[in-house]
Amino acid sequence: MRTMLFTALSLLASYSLAGVEIRQPYWFVELTCEGNPQCFASSNGSYSANQGAARRFDDANKAQRFIDSFTSSISGKSPRIVQGYDSACVSDAEARRLQLSGKPCQP
Repeated sequence: MRTMLFTALSLLASYSLAGVEIRQPYWFVELTCEGNPQCFASSNGSYSANQGAARRFDDANKAQRFIDSFTSSISGKSPRIVQGYDSACVSDAEARRLQLSGKPCQP
């Protein structure tokens, strides 16, 4: 009985870890702000020293349109588009369908 329970739990655990970890790109706007080593645009008229508060975009063109909408006070802070990456886990089936490869997802 214990062996069957262990086997069932092992299969369930391996199924929940199934999948492929991929890196998804995103873009954000970094600024040069006096007195802050890091500075990021959070709206077209405000900024933050916290990268987590930065507005994110799924492509660089959207980030450029965001820069084009900046007020003069923000556009004077030398805006530049920066690419970052997030890790995401997709199912094995989805990875095959999209022809993605990567390492197995971690718990």
